[in-house]
Amino acid sequence: MSKLVTEFSPDSHLQGNRYFRVVHGKTNKSHAVGLHKHDFIEIIWIKSGCGMLIAGGKSRKFSKNFLYISKPNEVHALEPDKSTQMQFTYVALARGVMEKFIEEVLCEEDELNKKQFAGISLKLSPFETSFLDRAATELAGQNDSLIAILRFLTNLYWQLKGTFSSALPEMPDWLSDACQRIRNPENLAIGLTKFREICDKDMSYINRAMRRYLNSTPTEFINTARLKYAAWLLETSSYPTSEISDMCGFSDLPYFCRKFKDKYEYTPSQFRKNALNAVEKSDINYSYKMKNIKKVKA
Repeated sequence: MSKLVTEFSPDSHLQGNRYFRVVHGKTNKSHAVGLHKHDFIEIIWIKSGCGMLIAGGKSRKFSKNFLYISKPNEVHALEPDKSTQMQFTYVALARGVMEKFIEEVLCEEDELNKKQFAGISLKLSPFETSFLDRAATELAGQNDSLIAILRFLTNLYWQLKGTFSSALPEMPDWLSDACQRIRNPENLAIGLTKFREICDKDMSYINRAMRRYLNSTPTEFINTARLKYAAWLLETSSYPTSEISDMCGFSDLPYFCRKFKDKYEYTPSQFRKNALNAVEKSDINYSYKMKNIKKVKA
């Protein structure tokens, strides 16, 4: 691979858009872009193929379901192996959009999580990649809307937050692993049966361990995880409430609505409306700031 570093301008990837652009592509080793950098942000996930990611002077192998978010002006490259064709999707977005998202939308989030969101590389589950593909498809049809890209980033942030931020206390490895894995959407939909399968232990032993380390029953822990996932879906997707209830493992819609209101003090529809209003308010404030900046320059 050449040691020369190519520098791309925003127009090379945004192609005249103000906020973002979605691209589905494929490449192989002979056609891959070598070391490069750019001021805009690139969010890319791999749908097939394998190779090596070089970023920030470090290298890491990648394969299907791998996600990488670049930092501004970070030298990086995704080099496919000789024997593979890499299929991918990427979202290129203006640096100011990411800065706005971190400073305003994530204003109350932990500083470490905010810093890790840009420049992260990790492995997704097949479900997470599929969900991200659907979100990107919806995003591509939103005509460079600022609200749409902020919703997409919120979606992605909450999808990744559990990967680099865990509130679990010290506990045996088997229990920690089970509590992490049950949070995956495909496992949440199954619930207690899947949790017991992951633990691979007697249910009475699991119950005692959950009480000791988490002061919770397995069912309580799973329902809390389901409601958090439901809140994320309400904030970041267009799924109807009934479908979200099913996706989260609640077979009875009225029961889901009651449990959701008990936890968040709003019905699912009220919660979604509040989340949308918050994003729209942020967009209005941003537009107002941009107008004032233009007036000052004039």
